[in-house]
Amino acid sequence: MSVPVHTSRSRAAAGFTLLEMIVVLAVLGILLAAGMPLASAIVMADRRQEVQRELAQIAEALDAYWYANAAFPTRLTDTGFLGVYLQPGVGNTAVIDPFGAGAGYVYAVNNTARTATVYSRGENGVDNGAAREEFVQVVYANVPAAKKTQQRLRLIVELLANHIESGGAVTGNWAALRAQLGLGTEYQRDGWGTQLRWTAATHSLTSAGPDRRFGTADDITL
Repeated sequence: MSVPVHTSRSRAAAGFTLLEMIVVLAVLGILLAAGMPLASAIVMADRRQEVQRELAQIAEALDAYWYANAAFPTRLTDTGFLGVYLQPGVGNTAVIDPFGAGAGYVYAVNNTARTATVYSRGENGVDNGAAREEFVQVVYANVPAAKKTQQRLRLIVELLANHIESGGAVTGNWAALRAQLGLGTEYQRDGWGTQLRWTAATHSLTSAGPDRRFGTADDITL
């Protein structure tokens, strides 16, 4: 009588047993369960880096916009801002919040404080307000305004010195003297948008400073 012999080859040909299949599926399930949080964490980390990079770029663009226009754009998507001061990216992604489900970054302008605030909704995708969000950029108009004022005054001082040395008159108001110096109308005002004041008696030129009021501590006088 012959006895059947089960070789490893015949066993492999027969396939996995039910128990073996259950074990394999259980192991795969454990590996998938362990990998999903890791994959999610990687995605979130990438989004966080993207938000930080984009908000920094937006803040820099807002600073440049104020320097040129003495105001902030009404919206981040304004045609005079997006594509001019800020590169829009494909589909205007530069102003799309990665945590906003397709919505743009939250943006607000405070004309009284002269600030522009832009922020992301964060990982929970909910707008909790700038004070409660993690990724927030606040741009202060005083920074580009002070820079513009200093640059304008520096040029004016040089031209005034040459003008006086050559025997030029310095009487009258600033508009008249500015024209004599060959300066355009943009030099009529300081970086905050206030008209400069020329005092002929003392040969002094004054900017009202950030508060836009003459006779206060933040005045800048040459």
